[in-house]
Amino acid sequence: MTGTDSFLERWFEDYAVGQVERGGSAVITASDIADFARLTHDDHPAHTDAEFAEERFGGLLAHGVLSFAVVVGLTMERNPRLVAYGYDRIRFPAPVLAGDTVAAVSEVVDVSPHARNPKIGLVTKAYTGTNQHGKTVLVCRHIVAVERRNSEEPM
Repeated sequence: MTGTDSFLERWFEDYAVGQVERGGSAVITASDIADFARLTHDDHPAHTDAEFAEERFGGLLAHGVLSFAVVVGLTMERNPRLVAYGYDRIRFPAPVLAGDTVAAVSEVVDVSPHARNPKIGLVTKAYTGTNQHGKTVLVCRHIVAVERRNSEEPM
């Protein structure tokens, strides 16, 4: 679907700790890694030299930020009442290599009022990315600002 047909409209009050959403999955190709290296000017040989990377890592290594971007994209919520507020605790516990399939899951771990803006609340989601072997390749916290249904009501 494209356009607003794919939106899922949720207000801050519709979120609860423990809600889990499965993202999708994506294969990270050698071309993806090469394109990302060109775009970001990060041409470390772990990402661009197949012989170097194979010897040290077992294959071309995806940039951590590429892995992060893919997991964020796979868990992206198409909610017009939500906007990214920030990311915390980004970690890459295992590498992503060219040819790996990355799957993503998000879980709501905190719901809280915004300290200065009563029109929004903050929802914190824990993102986990895993490879085709079930190994965790990325974890992070994504804080999103979500419109409140009625900003006059106390939290």
